[in-house]
Amino acid sequence: MEKTNRKTIFIGLVIFAILLVGTNLANYYFFGGHSEQAKTNEEPTTVIKYEPRNNNDSKQNDAALLWDAIESVTRSYYYPIDTEELIEGAVRGMIENVGDPHMRFYDPDQLEEFLSDTRGSYAGIGVRVIETNGYIVVFETFSDSPAEKSGLRPGDRILEADGHELTGKGLNRAVELLRGPPDTKVDVLIKRPGADEPIDVIVGRAQIQVSTVHGEMLDDGLGYIEISSFDSNTADEFNNVFREMEQSGIFSGLILDLRNNPGGLVEPAVKIGEKLVPEGEIVRLVGRNDEVKRIYQSTAAARPYPIVVLINEDSASASELLAGALQDRGAAALVGQKTYGKASVQQLEYLDGGNAILLTVAKYFTPSGHDIDKYGIEPDFEVDMPEVLRYYRYFHPGSLEEGDYGPDVEMLQLMLEQLGLRVEATGFFDRQTFLALRNFQDRGGLELSGKFDDKTWVELRDALDIAARENDEQLNFAIEAIKKPGLLNITGGLD
Repeated sequence: MEKTNRKTIFIGLVIFAILLVGTNLANYYFFGGHSEQAKTNEEPTTVIKYEPRNNNDSKQNDAALLWDAIESVTRSYYYPIDTEELIEGAVRGMIENVGDPHMRFYDPDQLEEFLSDTRGSYAGIGVRVIETNGYIVVFETFSDSPAEKSGLRPGDRILEADGHELTGKGLNRAVELLRGPPDTKVDVLIKRPGADEPIDVIVGRAQIQVSTVHGEMLDDGLGYIEISSFDSNTADEFNNVFREMEQSGIFSGLILDLRNNPGGLVEPAVKIGEKLVPEGEIVRLVGRNDEVKRIYQSTAAARPYPIVVLINEDSASASELLAGALQDRGAAALVGQKTYGKASVQQLEYLDGGNAILLTVAKYFTPSGHDIDKYGIEPDFEVDMPEVLRYYRYFHPGSLEEGDYGPDVEMLQLMLEQLGLRVEATGFFDRQTFLALRNFQDRGGLELSGKFDDKTWVELRDALDIAARENDEQLNFAIEAIKKPGLLNITGGLD
């Protein structure tokens, strides 16, 4: 199977409902300078105001087709029609016709969801769930959250919330029922892997703060900081982790992991750049007429230790901004794969009725003038990573058994192979796969069914968490490279 198809299929297996924040993963908000940010305190712009046309008005004439269509449908269409839905549909169609994948229309509920993502916090129980074959499955519980304290675990299927059936109702319905004001509770009915009967659990709600920064010392004097996305709290989180590391003593080097980081807000990325990029330019924002909207500058001194930045095909937007600035200024070496290539800047324009449009208003360029958009950033050291170790956490097909066939089976075979079990990745669940899966279940003390189920999924994911760290070729290369003298001297810099 081709790499691209497999990647598309495996990512598509999971749709995250980020009851904390997703690392939101796919939309990008307005830029940090806010030089042209929509002003929320002003009167909203009207999407479409239905009123008689003035034929002398050029704007009305330009929109004559739209007005005529709305008037004809509302006046003559046989079936009942909701005019508000008709107008919203026209606006959505207009935006879709622009052809910009980053341009969005948000109704009031969608807008609140989007703003919640960028704020980095929400009120709920503190879980991330996915939908598999109609079931709502706990993918992850967050540390010290009400969900964790109540005993919810990855793999639990949430069947009901406050008596409302969730199976087959979609992720949005699950989010709606599981979220709620702090200090309230929700009664959830779960089906736990291995349990015979459903379990009823009362779970509290609280304000959940989403963490996007993780840091640790890998070795004596060698720091590692992973940033999963950029929301309004990311810069403060980074500063706290970075300060503690420097106080502990970073003298060997720093590894900044931006892999699988889809970006987010530009402002936090710039603030982190102000700590790591040597004095001078970090990035510049350029408008549609090639006017420079803003140049962000750093006043920081060069760090006295080498920095390596890990990147891959899913590093995008603000993460590319930060990686590009460090590379251009000769402050870091980039290790991994070429980045996604997204350097446009989006800004919210608030509309009538609590709606909004996310518009592309600018592009950013690296200090050397490199246009990242659609091109991405090339690493200084290209190091590959097995796909199975990149995407195993997105894998949850439900149940699989002998005789099944398809990409889910192939992914399962690749995962078992990565754990040292004898199996060939053919995409067909044959006897060899059955025996390999039984072998894995035996290692984990599971029922030797030879079938892939929720309990096996949890155990397999935990095992691959360990394998992914031990066999992380990109991280291991960075650790070894940082020990070599003169690393930064071979990174081209502004050349």
